[in-house]
Amino acid sequence: MNSDEVAIIKKTWETPMATPTDSGAAILTLFFNRYPSNLEKFPFRDVPLAELSGNSRFRAHAGRIIRVFDDSIQALGKDGDLEKIDEIWTKVALSHIPRKISKESYNHLKEVILEVLTAACGLSESQVQVWDKLVEHVNGIIFKAINDDGDAI
Repeated sequence: MNSDEVAIIKKTWETPMATPTDSGAAILTLFFNRYPSNLEKFPFRDVPLAELSGNSRFRAHAGRIIRVFDDSIQALGKDGDLEKIDEIWTKVALSHIPRKISKESYNHLKEVILEVLTAACGLSESQVQVWDKLVEHVNGIIFKAINDDGDAI
């Protein structure tokens, strides 16, 4: 990413980072409402959708999602940023292999992330394109570690 794109990501990221757990919860809630079969892959699968927002396991996972993105965003623009981001997301991919999360599910999550960020941050079309570039890069890292069904390559 060029310096202008990094600046856009860092500036717009301030909004979801103001309330990280709530931001992660908004992403996961929309994800599960739109693609309910994905809930089966999570440790809080036994919690009804309507009760997720108050569930401690759900909220903890939501916060972790935002923290891993924050770690990546903090690395942007620094020496070795691409290697650091690759390391972060390869670790995420490997930790999720036992859950067999498909590439399709990651693409659905990308769609939801962009939608929630656009609404929460009031992103312009050009800002959405920059975020799309980042999340597509993240998915590319994950996809190097898994096959279409989410198994290890």
